[in-house]
Amino acid sequence: MSPVAGLELPSFDRNLLRAVERIVPAEERAEWSRTWQAELWHMHHRTRKRTGFGITADLSIGLVCDAMWLRTDSWGRALSGTPALCLASLAGWCALSTLMGLALNGSWRAFAMYARGPFERSAFAALLVVFVSFATSSRGHTEQGSTSKGRFGVKRQAFFSAKAALVLLQAFLLSADASRPLREAFPSWAFALQLLLFVPFALVGLRWAFGDQERRCKQCLRSLAMPARVGRPSHNLLEWNGTKLVCKQGHGQLSVPEMETSWCDSSQWVYLNPAWD
Repeated sequence: MSPVAGLELPSFDRNLLRAVERIVPAEERAEWSRTWQAELWHMHHRTRKRTGFGITADLSIGLVCDAMWLRTDSWGRALSGTPALCLASLAGWCALSTLMGLALNGSWRAFAMYARGPFERSAFAALLVVFVSFATSSRGHTEQGSTSKGRFGVKRQAFFSAKAALVLLQAFLLSADASRPLREAFPSWAFALQLLLFVPFALVGLRWAFGDQERRCKQCLRSLAMPARVGRPSHNLLEWNGTKLVCKQGHGQLSVPEMETSWCDSSQWVYLNPAWD
């Protein structure tokens, strides 16, 4: 480690800095290390003049917290909008609803016995819900500039199937938890309420799943960013009017028309670099 102003840091400070800098992302490590080396030398020099001691405990805590924040921030930027984060979030909500069901029923066995009947009825209702959702889903999209649509299409379908399954499971768990307080006094009403709640929960969840799928990159499946309005609503019959979104990885852009017209009745996805397909 290079000296600052011709002076070396105390051994404790150097060892601490070397240990903590491994937490910092590699692309930010050099600048972070130089900044904190200068800060540590300044604080050590000033403190030694006043008290004769080296680095303070507060500064040590601040150094570690700063490194941890940079690491977590890099993870957040890397995972932001990814399909893995989407599925993990849905799985987390399902787990939370399951824990709530366990708390209401008291044990795994009681929860399984109570959920068996509602689950069978919800499974049959889910078929109808899925059919209605597909029949009333928003307009599809056309792809341009792709030479391997099939390969990306399989990945998209697998992601959407997993997302839809978790949405339906979450709808079932929420409806079961909401109807559980009526189970002892009014069992028939509880089962009816559970089914009545499952249908709207599932419809809203699947509608969100369709909308989320539409606004994702068709290649990497990350959420599209930087929406920008293009065109003027008053000239809708003369020029294109709608919203454009782009993939942060540069794979392509999505054009979503504001209104359906005879010459533009669906959103359009364009691969910006066909060589990546």
